[in-house]
Amino acid sequence: MSHRRLLVALMAPTLSAITMLAMFAVAIPIIRAEFSLTEDVASWLQVAYAMPFMMFMPLYGRLANGIGARRLLLSGLTLFALGTALMLVVNTLPMMFTARAIQGAGAAGINPLSMAIIMYHAPQHKRGNMLGTWNSIGPISGMLGPLVGGALIDAIGWRSIFGFALAVASVAFALAWRGIPFDDRDPEVSGRAVLREFDWSGVVLFNSAVALFVFFLSSRPITGVAAFTDWRLALAAVVLGAGFIARERRRRDPFIRLAIFRVRNFSFASICVSIRMALMGGIGFVAPLYVTDLYGFSATGAGAVITLHAFALLITMRLGGVLIDRYRSRIQVIVGLGLESSAMLLLALLPETTGLVPVLVAIAIHGLGAGLCLAALHLFALGGMAREQSATAAGLYSMVRFAGSMFGQAVGGVVLYAGISRFGVSAAGYTPVFIFYLAISLLGAAAAFGLTPQLGGGAGEVPGTTETPRTSS
Repeated sequence: MSHRRLLVALMAPTLSAITMLAMFAVAIPIIRAEFSLTEDVASWLQVAYAMPFMMFMPLYGRLANGIGARRLLLSGLTLFALGTALMLVVNTLPMMFTARAIQGAGAAGINPLSMAIIMYHAPQHKRGNMLGTWNSIGPISGMLGPLVGGALIDAIGWRSIFGFALAVASVAFALAWRGIPFDDRDPEVSGRAVLREFDWSGVVLFNSAVALFVFFLSSRPITGVAAFTDWRLALAAVVLGAGFIARERRRRDPFIRLAIFRVRNFSFASICVSIRMALMGGIGFVAPLYVTDLYGFSATGAGAVITLHAFALLITMRLGGVLIDRYRSRIQVIVGLGLESSAMLLLALLPETTGLVPVLVAIAIHGLGAGLCLAALHLFALGGMAREQSATAAGLYSMVRFAGSMFGQAVGGVVLYAGISRFGVSAAGYTPVFIFYLAISLLGAAAAFGLTPQLGGGAGEVPGTTETPRTSS
């Protein structure tokens, strides 16, 4: 098997999904104006995608062990393309949210299944390098998407980005079909038995609890009650969550094996990567609005700002993979999250009359830090898992990771709405949201000290399984 061909086959679907996300981020200020949305409602343009994107990740990971990672990844790409096609024709906000949710449900499998395929097929000494190379398509997509999206929006309109995204998804499907090999988790037989015996009740309980909790965080667009005050939603989320935990503990083959969180590096890496993604989601949502509101940027200009962030990511993303293979140290994660904290501190302290340059510097610093720590976090989380558990662990890890993105967008939208309501559309109005992101970034940097000093420590068999994890050398 050619590792280069495999990487191309996995990078193409990632390119498709992230290009779409990057283009849509540029479109948010235009859609906000067209539909006269407040900031907390506008954040749901992202949350409607992010919520199923996050919730379906462990489902893809668990099903991959029986149905096959290749088969599921191709199915997810098809669903993503369907949601993208719907975005070309929808004309109401509820239908737009529905189409975005279909996109998110389809794209949910790309990240965990790609990581699982790499962990399964790559030699152990090349995992960091291959993960870093695969991750590098993210910032490349983040550079391409805003530039192409901004130009299309300014020239044709915001719907045009979905035609472009649909074409990219079609090419990605063809490359994935040809380049991803079958393995012993990809049987050429029906997966009906797997589907019949699967813990679907656990899936329903878990996803219902998560959805209700997200509604509680940003409830005004859903129930008309101010955020964090609709306790009906919080109570229902707690009851369903407790029911889910009780059920999963009794099942022999649960939807989510909660014992995996007893593995030290998996748990702390999951916390760190979730906070990293909360900051990424925050930058993706807030930055286009910030430069549009305070500096009068067009869609093309806002796209250029997002491209700067993606370029900074690209600089350190591949480097991060090389460094973690060589030094295998948690210091890389601490430095990366520390840089993200520094960026948020700078944005929070900017005076009302500041020029554009300090804003761009802060966004670039954030990108550098986010790129530096990602491959290291992937390896700390998954490096001690057995090959047979790689898809399940990657699905759960990816769910926690992108739950952070959803949290950053949903709560960030609420905080931004409160800040602008009090201080108006001004730097002061944006300061509270940057303080919020600073606080959680500091938590992430502190959590990095919970990782073992060197990669390979703290690994072990997941409690409650009979599989022996591969140890890191």
